[in-house]
Amino acid sequence: MKISLLQIRLIVALGFALLTGLLLGPFQGLEAHLGLSDKTAHAAAFYVLSLGLFASLPRVRRTDLALWVFVFAAGTEVVQSFTGRSGSIEDLIADAAGIVIAVLPAMVERLRYSLRAPEA
Repeated sequence: MKISLLQIRLIVALGFALLTGLLLGPFQGLEAHLGLSDKTAHAAAFYVLSLGLFASLPRVRRTDLALWVFVFAAGTEVVQSFTGRSGSIEDLIADAAGIVIAVLPAMVERLRYSLRAPEA
């Protein structure tokens, strides 16, 4: 069964909605029930979210998408301070780590490709 780009985009949109609810809702400590630390959960969530966005928007540069995911992460940390939760620079760093881990292999592959390409 082949998955369509529309299906990928719907899944990613649901992922964004779910993550927004988890980050802004009264779900603090939920990651502990899954055996994850708070920072590991942040990094994993933004890693998966970044990969999903890369797959759903193949014509947009990954670095641009990574920047938008980071802006989303920063925005959720700011908004958390207005929802009875505390925004955390450590959480933002964990979010950024997940984003970087998602985009780094592609950047390394692009570097490898450019080093292999014959000079003009």
